Formats: sequence, C-alpha cells, structure tokens
Amino acid sequence: MAVSSSLALLISIAVVLILIRKINIGLALFAGSAILAYLSFGFDGFIIMLKALANPQTIEIAVMVILAFTLGYSMEYFGLLNRVASGLSESFGAYSFLLIPLLIGLLPMPGGALISAVMLAPLAKMYKISPEKATLLNYWFRHIWVTFWPLYPNVIIGAAVVNVDYLHFASATFPIGIFAMLSGLILTKGMERRFRISGDTVDSLVNLYPIAILLVFSVFLKISLLLSLLIAIATLCVHKRAKFSDFVSIFRKTIDRKIIMLVFAVMVYKSVIETSGAAKSIFADISGFPAPLAAFLLTFLVGFATGIEMSYSSIALPLLTSFTGSGVVIAENLMIVIAAGYLGVMLSPMHLCYILTAEYFGTEIGKTYRQLLTVAMVTAVLVWVTYLVI
Repeated sequence: MAVSSSLALLISIAVVLILIRKINIGLALFAGSAILAYLSFGFDGFIIMLKALANPQTIEIAVMVILAFTLGYSMEYFGLLNRVASGLSESFGAYSFLLIPLLIGLLPMPGGALISAVMLAPLAKMYKISPEKATLLNYWFRHIWVTFWPLYPNVIIGAAVVNVDYLHFASATFPIGIFAMLSGLILTKGMERRFRISGDTVDSLVNLYPIAILLVFSVFLKISLLLSLLIAIATLCVHKRAKFSDFVSIFRKTIDRKIIMLVFAVMVYKSVIETSGAAKSIFADISGFPAPLAAFLLTFLVGFATGIEMSYSSIALPLLTSFTGSGVVIAENLMIVIAAGYLGVMLSPMHLCYILTAEYFGTEIGKTYRQLLTVAMVTAVLVWVTYLVI
C-alpha cells in the first residue's frame, strides 16, 4: 500500500480510540494492528501479527499478568487484606484512609479501588470524612504504585516494549510514585493525626508476607518475575491449605478473558509498530516540537482518552522508543513518558476506579475533579523539575 508509515500509524490509532468506546480495548487494539499491518505490508502484515501472537515473550507476559491477578485475589479470598486493614485502622486512625488503599494498591485488580472503598466505608463514618474527600483519598493513593510496581500489567508490558528487565524499568519510573505520594498529602489537610504502633499492628502487617516473598525473590535475588509470582502464590496456598474448591473460586475471578486478550493485542500492536518503523517515522515528523514536550503530550492524550493504565504502555510507548531508548533506556526520558500516561489516566473521567469509587461513596466526579486536578498538576511539576535538573 502506498501509505507512509506515519499516516498508517495515525489511522490505526484513530481507529483504536474510536472503537475503544464501543468494544473492549483488546479487540480495538487488534483492529488497529490489522489496519497498520495491512497499510504497511499488505496481506503479508497479517503474517507478522500471527508470529507476534506465537512469540514466547508474548505468552510469558500473558502468564505473568494472570499470576499477578491470582496473587491479589488469593490474598483477598483468604482474608489477609481485611486483617491488614483492621490493624492499620487501630494504629493510624484517619490516616488509615491513606494506608489501606496504598496497601491494596500493591495488588492490581480491575476496579480494585472498590475493594479498598468497601474497607474504608466504616472509617469514613467514624472519622467524619466527606464523600468527596473519601473518593479522592481512596482513588489517588490506590494508584501510587502503578508506574513501577512489578505486579502491574502496564509495568510488565512497558518493560517489554522498551526491551529492558523490570529493575531497569522501575529504577527510571519509581520517582513518579514518590512525587504522587508527596502531592497526595495535600488531600490530608485537616485530618486527625494518630500514630500508635503496637504488637497488633505488626501482627496485621505480617499478612502481607506473600508480597514480601515476591519482593525478596524478584528484586533482591533477581529471580524472574514469573517464577517469583509462582513461589509467592504456592507459599500462600500451602500455608492456607488451599482446597480444590478454593482454587476454583480464585480462578473464576483471575481468568479474565478480556485482560488476556488485551495482553496479546498489546504485544501484536507493538510488534507491527516496530516492524513497520512507524515509531521512528512519526517521532521524526513531530521533531519540530521539543522532543520531551511532544512525547509528554502524546502519551498524556492517549492515557486521558482511554482511562486505562495499559493504554499508554501499549499505544504510546511503542511510538516513543527512539526517545526513551530500547534495550538501554534513557531514564529521565522514560520517566516523563510514563508520568504523562499515568497523569492522563488518573485525570480521565473514564477511569473505572474513579467512577466506581465516586459511585460507592455517593458523590459525583465533578465535585472532586478540581482537587484531583490540583494534585495531578503538583505531581507534573515535580516530574518536570526533576527532568530539567537531571
């Protein structure tokens, strides 16, 4: 087809963003991949897609995403999360409103903010926290880890897109989480401070041992994330003497066909973009803008348009590998790209967690948006200052 790779890519992105409002993002990405493949290579493009589907890396990433959700749902199923929440409430009072979603955020689940919202509801009444503040605290602190925690699919996919291991990816993106944490403290104004660490607090935190196991094996012992997840899940199941019926209940929630389809679609789209050379082509076309600003705006818009964390790793990041680096990343460049996607998603009124949290606490997104925008802008300023200083 006589279509430039840049134009082909823009057409495919437009199709994805249009379809995403009508069908799930996985199918939308497959459609975008097919259009890009056909416009770039004709019918031979579909062979590229099939090869990407069968690629061992694609299958490995899909398995890791399933295992990440399995660990999260297992900890919920066996009651570990509720025991942690109870201990934190006793020790930190109103500030457990930060800590509970922060800890639940270690375990990525679709609409997972609803789990922490349910745990926080009694505390909202106890400490007279308004529905608006409860919504913002739960939503913001639930997502502090999104840019660098190894269980998040967008982190797994992001590392695969820029072709580095987890530690290299996280070393570039963890400052975003720190900045988000600092910015989020704006929301705590007027809250009662109470810190009373006791033996019960420590006992409740022991229930996070599967997370500790995962960290030890994946970060400190540098064992593959896939194997580390298996070890953490196996340890939990052995400790809880899980029965076959337990596994059935857990896997009913874990095996989400839409999520699995999305992972395969992401890797196919990435492969077609790389093979076509569209990423380098489109970045060359916007070279008239300062590269950091162009990269930031593109990624932010993709995140905002979709409201899904995996979108910026799957749609925007493959376009920007010439900016972020691939194989060897430019840490500060990767940081602003991921920060842009994160902030776009957090500010998106289509974000499932935002919608569910607001509905649960009985408020409207419009009543909370100004404060959310303030916190996001402070985070963005901290990211840009760090980028310019580095």
